[in-house]
Amino acid sequence: MRRLGLYIALRTFDNAPMPIRGATRGGSQDRYWERRIRSKAFKRDLAAAVAREITGLSAQRVKDVIDARQVRVLIQNWGNRLIDREVVADLIIQGNRRMNRRLRRQRGSLLSVLDPQLVDDIEALMRAGMELSPDLEDFVAHVMQQEFVRRLFTDIIFTAIVSFNQRVNPLFGALAMRVMEEQIRGFIDLFMPALQRQAIAFAINGSNQRVLFDFTRSIIRQLLNEPLRNYAGLVSPDQQEELETLIREAVGNAKLESLIRATAVAAWDDFYAAVREKPVGELLRLDEHARWLADRCVEMILPALARPHILQFVAAEMTLALAGQR
Repeated sequence: MRRLGLYIALRTFDNAPMPIRGATRGGSQDRYWERRIRSKAFKRDLAAAVAREITGLSAQRVKDVIDARQVRVLIQNWGNRLIDREVVADLIIQGNRRMNRRLRRQRGSLLSVLDPQLVDDIEALMRAGMELSPDLEDFVAHVMQQEFVRRLFTDIIFTAIVSFNQRVNPLFGALAMRVMEEQIRGFIDLFMPALQRQAIAFAINGSNQRVLFDFTRSIIRQLLNEPLRNYAGLVSPDQQEELETLIREAVGNAKLESLIRATAVAAWDDFYAAVREKPVGELLRLDEHARWLADRCVEMILPALARPHILQFVAAEMTLALAGQR
């Protein structure tokens, strides 16, 4: 009988017209809840109840509070069911434009807006001794063996030969180099594997690593000391237009969306595996700030409860509850 009554109430709710502001058509229960939800007493009592629930969560384990499967389902279906890609692209573009406008108004550098202690920590980290890990050495070696690096080395060596020959023989050096360019580049290619091996050995050598890290530190310091407004000018208007076109294409790209979704699911799985056995209170200071959090929750809950259809639903449930007590 209760299920039948609930079904009738929900059908009535589905077919009911939207109530007019200031007047209700759901009877005394609707009017009661409309006044009650807007009262200070209801807000106070609801906040107290939410605060008790928040405090009670502290001792519970994450796995007993969060349904990991439901979170995965939400991530996997977020783009297909809830997101308008065009709106997302517009939001990203508008956000980028606003960020650039704010940057143009900034006169200080990144270091000038950071906490002094954090700046000291960054400086200490950059001064600390560093060395390439074995995996990073393998990565450097792999990069040095790429075709674009080989072409870069070839161009550098060829340019050096041309420059030297022009200084030695200024009248005929340039002409000779143009005539013999293909032969010279072919000659350089013969020695390129040995040159690449030497370049790799040079790059991963301990003493040379210090030079690399010194160079990296100098670049980082320059970036940190650069006025923030200069970053807004890194992209020209034409490049900005191309970037916005790329954003729209990327947002609508099915493969990229699938990759992002898979990455998000993997990140969630890793995070959940790390915290699932921990009490919620170890991650969030709920005991200390239960009332503050409850007040914030109530500020979000009340507008939803005050919506006309939700009011009708609550009133219908109250009617069913009272009928069940008779």
